[in-house]
Order: sequence, then C-alpha cells, then structure tokens
Amino acid sequence: MEKINKIINHIKENKWIHYLVIIIIGIILSIPLCKMNIRDTHDGFLHLLRLIGTKNSLKLGEIPPIITPYFCNNWGYAMNLFYNPTVTYIPLLLKLFTSTYVIALKLFASLCIILSGITMYSFVNKVTNKRVVALFSAIIYLMVPYKLGDVYIRFAIGEFAAFVFLPILFIGVYSLFNQEGNKHYYIAIGAIGLLLTHTVTTFYTAIICFLYILFNIKKLKEKEIIKKLVINVIFILLVSALFTIPMLEAKFSAEYTIFDNELMVTNSQYVYENTLEISDLFIYNGNLLPESYKKSAIYIIGVPIFTLMCLTIFVYKKIDKKYKDFYIISWIFGVVSLFMCTKYCPWFLFPNILCTLQYPWRMLTFFAFFISFILGVNLYILIKMLFNKDITRIIVSGILITLMVIYTIPILLEFTSNDKTVDIEYENKILNNPKINYMSINREYMPKKALLLQRTYLKERNDETYILEGQANITSENKEGFTDIVELENIEKDTILEFPYLYYPGYKITLEDNLKLETIETEHGFVGCKITQDIEKAKITVEYKGTAITYISYVVSLVSAIIFIVYCYKESKKRRL
Repeated sequence: MEKINKIINHIKENKWIHYLVIIIIGIILSIPLCKMNIRDTHDGFLHLLRLIGTKNSLKLGEIPPIITPYFCNNWGYAMNLFYNPTVTYIPLLLKLFTSTYVIALKLFASLCIILSGITMYSFVNKVTNKRVVALFSAIIYLMVPYKLGDVYIRFAIGEFAAFVFLPILFIGVYSLFNQEGNKHYYIAIGAIGLLLTHTVTTFYTAIICFLYILFNIKKLKEKEIIKKLVINVIFILLVSALFTIPMLEAKFSAEYTIFDNELMVTNSQYVYENTLEISDLFIYNGNLLPESYKKSAIYIIGVPIFTLMCLTIFVYKKIDKKYKDFYIISWIFGVVSLFMCTKYCPWFLFPNILCTLQYPWRMLTFFAFFISFILGVNLYILIKMLFNKDITRIIVSGILITLMVIYTIPILLEFTSNDKTVDIEYENKILNNPKINYMSINREYMPKKALLLQRTYLKERNDETYILEGQANITSENKEGFTDIVELENIEKDTILEFPYLYYPGYKITLEDNLKLETIETEHGFVGCKITQDIEKAKITVEYKGTAITYISYVVSLVSAIIFIVYCYKESKKRRL
C-alpha cells in the first residue's frame, strides 16, 4: 500500500510526468495538421509567402531581410518591416530541418500548441503552488476552441504564437505583486515575446496589465516594486528595438496603409459591425460545427468550458485564500473580454486606438487565458470534493481529460482534406515564379499612395524607370533584385525619375563617382529622385542598403539581449540563495 501511495504521489507532484501529458495531448491536437492545407486557411498563404520572400532576401545578401524582392510585380514589399519577426525567423530556421516551407509552418504551429500548454502550466503552478491545478488549466488552455480555430481556420500565426507568451508575462506580473518579485523578469521575457510576435495582442495585454496594476495600486508604494517595473520596461524597449524602431522610422518617413484607420478599417464602427450575438458563443445550430464557423473563427465557448464555468457556484467557498483574489480578477477580466466580443459592447463609442484589433472576437484570446486558470481551479476542487481517495481522483481526472480530447478532435478533423497537393503546388508555384502580383498579396504594407492607385496606375505600370517630370532619354536599364542601374542622356534640370521600387526607407540613389541623390517618395508611392542640374550623360544606381537606424536598432537589441540574459541569471541565482 505504501508503494502505491508513493506512485500516486509521484504522479500528482512530478512535473515531468505532467509535461509529458501536456506534450502528448499537444501532439494529438496537432495530428490534423498533417492533413490540413495551409493554402485553404485565411492567412496561411501570406505566411508561406513571407517565409519564401525572406529566404529570397537573404539569398540576395539583405541582412536583416526587411524587404522581400520580387513581390508586388517585382517592386519589393516590406513584409518584415511591419510584421513581427518571431513568426518569420523561427519557421525559417525550422525549414533547415524540413523538406518544405509548408511543413516548417505546420511544425511551428504544433510547437506553439505544445509550448502554450507548458507555459500555462508554469504560470498556474506559480500562482496556486498546486501542480494538479496547473495540469488541468494547461490542458484546458490547449483545447480552447478559439485558440485551435486560430490554427486550423485562420492560421493566424502571430496570434496563436502569442498564446505561448501570455502566461510567461503573467508569471512575472503575479510574482512582482504577490511573491516579492522573485520572477519579476518574466514580465520582460513575456512582453518581448509578445512584441516580436503579435502587435494587437501586445497592445491589449498592456492595457490588462495596467488595470491589474491598478488593482494592486497600494503595493506600488514599495520602491522595490517600482524599481523592478522600470527595469523590465527598459529591457522590453531595448530588446524589441530591432522591430519597433525600424517600423517607427518607416511610419514617420511616409504614409503606409497599415497605419491608416480607414483603409485598415480599424475604426469603431467596423469593429462594432463584427461583434457577435450571444447565441454565437453557445449554439451549434444542430451541427458539430456550423458552416459559418468554417469561414471565420471558432467563437463557440464549448460545452466542457461552459459546464466548468458554472461550477464556480459550488466551489467558490473552497478556493484557497492565497490565490482567491487572482481568481476573482480572472473572472472580471474573462467576463469583460467575453462581453467585448458581443453586440452589447458599445464599440461605436470607443476611440480608434482601441479598435486596432479590427475584429472584437480577438478578445477571446484573453478570455481563453483567464478562464483556463479559473476552470483548472474549479475542476481540482470539484474532484477533491466528490472523491476521497487519490487513486480515484487520478482515474476520474484521466477520464475527464480523455473526454475533452475526444470532444475536441472531431471538430478539428472538419478542417482536414484528402487532397495533399494544394499546399505543395502553391509552394512550388511561388518558388518557380517568385514575381508575385500585387493583387495576390495582402497589400496592407504598401505605401498609402500606391494602394490608392492599385486599380489604375499600378495596373498599367511596368517594371522599369519612369520620367514623371522634365526631359531625359533612358538608354538602358538593368534591374536585378535590390539593384537597378539606369543609364540616361540629355537630362534636364529638375527632372523627376520614378524607379520600379515601392518606397520604403533604406533605398540609396547615386550617380557616378558616388554622388548621392536625395531619395524621395513619388506621388505614386515609389522610390524617386529629382535631378537638380542639366546632365548630358549619367548612370544612376538605385540600391536597397537599409538605414543606419535599422542597423543600430539590431545592435542595440543584440547587446541588450545579452545583458538581459546575464541579469536574469543573476536574479534567479539570488532566488536560489
């Protein structure tokens, strides 16, 4: 009997056994990826383009790979300037170990599913100091319908990757205010991960963290807490500089579609129009998954989650006082997040800055996070109340976990396909013909001037230099990748040239003898220059060299990351002493 008790206790308390359970369930949830076509998802094709475009940039010697060559009619497209780099660079590294870019993306998605469960386990264990609660919360977090919809319907790579970093950040936040800040540096780890993964999630996470700080405003009187907060903010800003600084430089150098509220429909009216009916959160309409959900996201909360939510009524009095406050706060944030998805939320009164998420159902990310913690606690207490023996509790827990997996898998299988050629054919098409038409890509990273002319000027524009004003004869032109060499004769003063590159900071224009010309954005959103004197003959070279600010930001991030790693090591060492 003593031996059996040791085994039971080992199962309950050994984190490696729990990690193994999380990994196994994560792998099971990833199995449908094998038969899913990324090309058929909302955003999958875009991320496939991004990977191949980044590879092309590196092949041409562009480091860092900001502009993707060949895309947008060979005019160059700054996919990595505005989209968070983590979800590009990591899948690209995984490609070194896979035969196709499609497999690399699917492997990344599977890793995100598994890692999100592991980080959630670590967070809940930090709060409750109960590994069984942590295991329940992690498993629920793995199987939240909206999160799986992010993978299998939308393939919203930034958003489902953000699920990995949310728990990490809250390990730090909770530790700072409740456990003498012994893991406060997790704030920076999680925030940096979010910033380099998904901007919208980062923005709303910052708001939630600010509100959480307000809940703990009395503790801000402690100088040590303020000091640690400031240290984390500084590291967040410095380490993430490789992404934020070049993007801000671009924002202030020209107008880009991504920053325009009307073009991006990031306004309160559009967000309100995409809110959900309450019934959307609960009703299946008689099918396992309605056709409407296959075309959008999975908004349904799900029967297991809704049932476990209702258990709060019965278990509330049994919740440990040590983490009861966070349990209550989680309910507040969870319910508010859910409310913000519905038509009852007055989005039309919100300022545009709060409408950057475009679709209010993205708030289900935060609902998933907070509700997973709540449900883990509820399930743990319920089993403890109903069953006295540990062996019975383990068996019941195993049965419930199995039932949740069985409930989830059939939903995911609805997004698989027997045709395995779709992705490979699309990938090969891009590899064999990398000059993607601008209408075959998302276009939100284009200069605003160019986007407004997408059905007129861009439709007729060739891949060559144009003379917009003045007089000149173009005798020859040789364009390869990021370099365009144009030879001209009889150039009149004040002639304006427009080169076949979309305008982004970092293009350099020179005459012979390295005489630099000022790079301008033309009226059409392309790279251009103005000749300020009469010239009989000239050879003009246009090259993408990047900007000094970009290179400095990467150096700052690298140095700061090294310092931060050392700082984390020293802080963790203090905790062990």
